[in-house]
Amino acid sequence: MKKILVVDDEPMSHQLVSAVLRVLGDIEIQQAHTGTEGLAKAQADPPDLIISDINMPDMDGLTLCQKIRETPELSDALILLLTARGEAQDKYEGFLLGADDYMTKPFDVMELQLRIKALLRRGGRERGESRRADGLLAAGPLTLEPARFVAKVGEKEVRLTGTELAIMKYFVTHPDAIVSAETLLNQALDYPSGVGNPQVIHTHLKNIRAKFRNADVELGFLTSSWQGYCFETGAT
Repeated sequence: MKKILVVDDEPMSHQLVSAVLRVLGDIEIQQAHTGTEGLAKAQADPPDLIISDINMPDMDGLTLCQKIRETPELSDALILLLTARGEAQDKYEGFLLGADDYMTKPFDVMELQLRIKALLRRGGRERGESRRADGLLAAGPLTLEPARFVAKVGEKEVRLTGTELAIMKYFVTHPDAIVSAETLLNQALDYPSGVGNPQVIHTHLKNIRAKFRNADVELGFLTSSWQGYCFETGAT
């Protein structure tokens, strides 16, 4: 059974999201009405997925997202921000603080169901693979340690979210290949065709590159919103 924590100060939002989750089947739904309550419940009983609003009293969803990513025992929890705030800057900030996905209200019920299914599949896959003793992946100068959600170049380490890890695993297993945002959405993040915004990939890659730069590492990423994305290893 998957555990999903819904954090929102609006009772109607809880009713709508809970109705969506119940259709998915074997789901345990937990509820919180402020960011502070949500963080406490997540720490006490780590969920597989956290669905959170942004505009809330006490602690907003962006701060909650940041706090979750700073909590080691919640490092592999997935986060979906579900909010009325739909500006590009809001989405960028959400992803920067560790969100795995971002949807705006009002939402399409079918799309929300598909995104939740994709997130849960991805989370289950990452946790299953991270338990393997031979789980290290490498290409060029980069090594991934899925069990620790860490990317390494030499002695430099970069902590990744679950979604960032999924994207980087695709690049490491497909080095020097140009791939489209749609391919990454479908094959790295498990979204069905037509679900998910390609801008999500661009934003996640921007965040990944910033993390490596902050660690004084410059990886050979080539990015183009219309040509695709490539992880260059320098292999000949």
